[in-house]
Parts: sequence; structure tokens; C-alpha cells
Amino acid sequence: ERGSVLAISTLGMLAFLLATGMCVDISHLYLVKTELQNAADSAAISAAASLNSDDGGITKATDIAVSSLNSYEFNKKGASVTRSDVRFAINLRDFDRGQDYSESGAKAVASRIRFVKVTVPSKPVNVFFASIVLGGSRNVGADAVAGMSVAPNYFEHILPVSVITDNDGDDILPGNMYTIRRAPGNGADLVRP
Repeated sequence: ERGSVLAISTLGMLAFLLATGMCVDISHLYLVKTELQNAADSAAISAAASLNSDDGGITKATDIAVSSLNSYEFNKKGASVTRSDVRFAINLRDFDRGQDYSESGAKAVASRIRFVKVTVPSKPVNVFFASIVLGGSRNVGADAVAGMSVAPNYFEHILPVSVITDNDGDDILPGNMYTIRRAPGNGADLVRP
């Protein structure tokens, strides 16, 4: 009778719209962050694949990281990174300790460089609906670290077998030739233990 339902409904609707707008804006921020992180990850992996313990690999890694990141579109604008946004390290923890190298510094120790870090500087992302709560824009940035691929360890001329004997291996002597068969009737290989 006094119109209190109308006032409560209006306040409830405003709160509901603000919450919905905040959900949309936060989702947009997460989407932009994910896209930016994917771009940084891709650039770091591509750069790490170019590392080859040579100063030419450092230059190539930097070129690939910068060109691949600058080809991404970020928030309807190009993501621009510079060569100084690509850093190198010998050990992974060197990034946290401030012992990482720029491109020119990494060339001096290129044979020891194993990791690359690509940083996308923070960029402003507009907040559309919940600017009262979140502000007019939020800064979003990303970085990614990738390591150099290590050559696989491999052994040549080794046959992975084990020998089971009845008498604790006394009849298997170094330097002797033994015949090992895969199954009855199959071919045999001569192996020297």
C-alpha cells in the first residue's frame, strides 16, 4: 500500500544488473588474460626451440619471440613487445634472482643459456558495466618461460635384457659369447656381456 515493494524491487534489480555486469566484465578480463597468456606461451616455446648454445640462436630466439607476439591481436589492438621484453637465463631460478640476461648479455654466455622468458607489458582493458566497482580499466599482462630442448640420452649397441639363472649367475662370465633367443624357432643374436 505504501509502495515499498516498488522500492525494494528497484534496488534488487539494480543490484542484479550490477552483479551481471561485473560477471561480464570479469569474464572479459579473464578472456583477454587467457589470450595474452597463450600468445606469450607460444612465443616462449618458439623462442626456446631456437636456442642452440650459439649466439645466433639467441638472436633467432629473440626474433621469433618478438615477431610471433607482435602478430597477435590483443583487445582489438596489436600486442607490441620489444627485444628488451625477451630475457634469457642459465638456470630457471635466475629470473627470480635478477640474474637473467638481455639479448646482448646472453650472447656472451650463449653456450650456457637454457631458458627464455617473454614478457608482455601490462595493457589497459576497458571495464564496461561494472566501472563503479572495478574502475574504468584494468591492466592485464602476461609472461611465459620455456626451456631449451635437451638432446635425448641414448645408448648404442646395448640390448636391454636380463638373465635369470638357477645358480646365482655363476655360469654367466664376462668376455664369453652367449646365444640369446627371443622365442623357440626365432633368430638368435650373439651377445658379449
